[in-house]
Amino acid sequence: MILSKLDRYQDKDKFLEELRKKAFDMEMQNHGCSQVVVQIFLDLFEENNVPLFMAASPFAAGMSLTGNNCGALVGGLMILGTAFGRKDIHEGMDGIIEGIRPCRKLVKYFQGAQHAVNCREITGVDLSDPKASEGYFAGGGLMKCSNIIADVVVYVADLLYEENKKRK
Repeated sequence: MILSKLDRYQDKDKFLEELRKKAFDMEMQNHGCSQVVVQIFLDLFEENNVPLFMAASPFAAGMSLTGNNCGALVGGLMILGTAFGRKDIHEGMDGIIEGIRPCRKLVKYFQGAQHAVNCREITGVDLSDPKASEGYFAGGGLMKCSNIIADVVVYVADLLYEENKKRK
């Protein structure tokens, strides 16, 4: 991802609010928490990375409907990894640590905001159970998840925006 593409957004607050709305709407219309996060950033950076988008697919509903790690969080980590992750296996542990720093910020933010990282704990239901899933979504669950996704997108975008400013 070419962070300098963010230069076109002079008003950070407006930029982040537009991304929040896009992320919320995309989840409401299409579903797939991790893929929504990834697609928002592919669109933002005008990239067509089908393998990355596809790689985000199994993380819906807490890692393939298992209720484990939230897909929105995983999608955010994937995006931060594309921006900050090590580029070569031979970079060793130094390369890993450098790329993990912004990822840790996201995880800590998410834990503070949601008080959990697992989908089942956040939603309170087992989304692999069709009846429980139907009840969750009928009771406004999709809106809750859409807001979480939008929050992750905004946090990640803010990290990327600030990093781009530092690099100038």
